[in-house]
Amino acid sequence: MTMIRDEPASTGGLSEKLAIGLDAIAQGDHSPEAAASAKTRLLHAVRVALTSRDLPAAELAWNATGTNSGNCVVIGRAERLSGPDAAFVNGVTSHSSLKEDCGPGGLREGSHPGTYVIPAALAAADMANSSGSALLRGVIAGYEAVGRIGAASPPGIGLRRFRPVGVMGPFGAAAAAAAVWNLGPAATSRTLAIAANMAAGTNQGIYEGTMEPYFHAGVSARNGILAAQLAAAGAVTSHQSLEGEFGFFETYGGEQGATDEVTVERDEYAVSRVGTKRFAACMQNQQTLALIIDTAPADLNVGDIVGVTIRRPATGTNGLGSPGVSRIPPYSNMLQAQMSARFTAAAALAGAPVEDPTYFRNSYADSAITALARKITLDNSTDGSVAVEIKLPDRVIVLDSDMSSTLFPSAEEIRDRFLRDVGASEGFAHAGKLAALIDDLDQLTLATQLTDALCMPRVP
Repeated sequence: MTMIRDEPASTGGLSEKLAIGLDAIAQGDHSPEAAASAKTRLLHAVRVALTSRDLPAAELAWNATGTNSGNCVVIGRAERLSGPDAAFVNGVTSHSSLKEDCGPGGLREGSHPGTYVIPAALAAADMANSSGSALLRGVIAGYEAVGRIGAASPPGIGLRRFRPVGVMGPFGAAAAAAAVWNLGPAATSRTLAIAANMAAGTNQGIYEGTMEPYFHAGVSARNGILAAQLAAAGAVTSHQSLEGEFGFFETYGGEQGATDEVTVERDEYAVSRVGTKRFAACMQNQQTLALIIDTAPADLNVGDIVGVTIRRPATGTNGLGSPGVSRIPPYSNMLQAQMSARFTAAAALAGAPVEDPTYFRNSYADSAITALARKITLDNSTDGSVAVEIKLPDRVIVLDSDMSSTLFPSAEEIRDRFLRDVGASEGFAHAGKLAALIDDLDQLTLATQLTDALCMPRVP
């Protein structure tokens, strides 16, 4: 597959201005810190995908597309698919455990950008036989696109209950593919315009715990590939796809956004700003779980608990108002349990392995955890703090340490998690090989040196 670079024709629209910056990244104009962060994002994404491929949504995505052959990697499987299908399956798999990376909430930083940027970049690199450095630049560009569009987008998008992954995902995936293929600023601008017409996704599936939310990531990755292909083929697109009277901001949010955010100078790239989940749960539950697991007394007997009060803000990184977070028992499926502040806290208090998504798959109806969850009350904090108050017959234990660093582990910790979990599932020698290939990605003549290593037979 050969892509022809397209030179700019000035229109002055926001998508063109953003495309110029993204094209600079595609030419290698980015910081060493951004490259290092992109490699860390890849480590985390590959770890999540390899350890999530047996989860229900991942299996379904594979079964729906697995008969379509191609030359693009599906992480952790020996068989390959076409680029769009591979992007779809890898996107769904990357989102199916809820252990993906994350922004601070809402549209900011693209919500869970690794679930669609990295699958699209991998597929684009395999489709075009691109270099490792092109793949790396695609990852950086994809994160940058959704970091800037997410910051610029009006709050009305969230207030109208569009799901951030569904509406941000096509932009990030499309920008990643355009950068891998080095399409140039004009075609990249058209790619973004087409992506604006692919933005979609509601939160009802999150609330009910069904599979549509996982598909948001996969469809975004697939559509990002298509957007870049259409742009490369010469599609004619609107010049004000973001800021126009009938463009993305006005249509989805009902007003203009903070359009300066699209081009403002920043101290660091978006790929360096995202968080990394520790637990297989909603992002809003991460700090509460860390608070319980890391600071609750070791001798706490859950049988003695009379009641629990969790105090968190209504919105934001720890918000109780996100779909499904405040759901009361019982829970009908895995995703409902993962989203629930009550269920996840009860499981953590009971010492359950909340880092493991299979726990939620197998135990969402656990009667003991459900009974404990019924004892949990949720209160809104007005000062932004997070606290857990545990009532025992003879005393009250208050957990209120600052756990905000939970979402920002060091690169060393992310690497250690990769080697531990991928080593356990694929063998420690292969985990070390994959880590080394990602470390040296910008030196690889062909990205297939990495994707070949990701395309492996299943380990019984």
